[in-house]
Amino acid sequence: MKNPQFTIEEFLALLRRRKVSFLVPTLLVVAISTTGAFLMKHQYVSSTTILVQNDAVLNPFLSYGMAMSMSGTYDRLANFNEIVYSRPNIKALMDSLGIQTSKLSPTARDIEVKQISKNIKTDRNSSDSFTISYYDTVPANAQRAVRILSSLFIRSKTDIENRKNKFAVDFYEKKLNQLQNKFEQSQNVLVNALKVRLNQLPEDQRTLYGNINEYDKQVRTLQQNVGDYQQALAILDTAEKATPGSHIDLSQLYLIPLLDVPYQSDLQKAVSSYDQLSQQYTQAFPDVQTARARVVQLVRLVADAIKSELVRKQAQIWSLEKLRNNAITSVKDAAVAESQDQGLETNFGIYKNLYNEMKVKLEQAQATQDIGENSAEQYVVIDPPQLPTVPAKPNRALIVGGGLGLGLFLGLLAAGLTELFDTRIRIPEDVEVFEKPIIAYLPAPKSGHES
Repeated sequence: MKNPQFTIEEFLALLRRRKVSFLVPTLLVVAISTTGAFLMKHQYVSSTTILVQNDAVLNPFLSYGMAMSMSGTYDRLANFNEIVYSRPNIKALMDSLGIQTSKLSPTARDIEVKQISKNIKTDRNSSDSFTISYYDTVPANAQRAVRILSSLFIRSKTDIENRKNKFAVDFYEKKLNQLQNKFEQSQNVLVNALKVRLNQLPEDQRTLYGNINEYDKQVRTLQQNVGDYQQALAILDTAEKATPGSHIDLSQLYLIPLLDVPYQSDLQKAVSSYDQLSQQYTQAFPDVQTARARVVQLVRLVADAIKSELVRKQAQIWSLEKLRNNAITSVKDAAVAESQDQGLETNFGIYKNLYNEMKVKLEQAQATQDIGENSAEQYVVIDPPQLPTVPAKPNRALIVGGGLGLGLFLGLLAAGLTELFDTRIRIPEDVEVFEKPIIAYLPAPKSGHES
């Protein structure tokens, strides 16, 4: 085996001798890369950048001070990639793009989902902005896919926040009802104990007990009204969330109790009209669609009116409870305190404070829930998706240039290996490798003569 030569003259001589070994892999790789570059389909990319405004609602499970201190470190884009690349969102994107997977096997469907996922590219520019890009062979599909993905992310994120806020409201409502029962029990025990001493009080003080009973009756009536409003609101919420173009379940709307709220009578008329048209025509009929849109519009108006009325009724309940507590305090102060009543008063005071604190927490949770229902507005599109006109892939110049570079490298490697393993002797230096003396020289063959 010979030492490789590194002089320019020897290198050029090597290329002349091994031109076949050098040219074949070079031309072959260049031909393959060029053919592949022109056979690959064009892929277009569309992207959108969305800014998340710094108006995230406070955590209702924390105190105000702690929630404010943590709001600065709140990551509004937590689980960003997990949501974008989730299987439900990918399948929703495929359905929106018209990609049919119902007839595919589970394995083929998984492969298709993974392929669609590869076309998505995400980038978190900062803690309050992100970019979503999508590659497709059809420019319109790329633009549409980006718009769908951003909408799916915003909807999924807001749904998660709304579920958390709803859980907080339900939790505090349950705790408030529990504390209310204990508070009322301790209050009744204290009132009964004080009632025994009312005979010792002046006539004007005795009327306080009658006022307490009247306040209790009014509170129970208002609580019954609140229950009716909440039942109606749940029915209206179900009707409002009905899939567009589908039939609205009127059986639930007919169960709405008669409430003294605006648009109630208009809603009943619209529901009756929609019911009659639905029995005669399909949902695609224009008059049915118009009647359905009218029902949905009135459902939203009535729901907003009920929400306002709920706030007013709840405020009345709390106002009456405050008056009742003041009356009880007056009776307690006017009565002759005895040592046996001190325990009752202590329990009453403890449950009263707990009940009032829980009401404040419930109000905070309800405010957070109301704000969270419009949380989608905090996502601002600062760079909407555009219809791409120039393909982003493949980069033919880069592919051909890379193929040329790889071909040259393989050609030089093949020529070098061929020369390295060639045992023929051509120059005196080739003999020196074997450490043998040169005893004679043979003349080089000339053109047209034998050696």
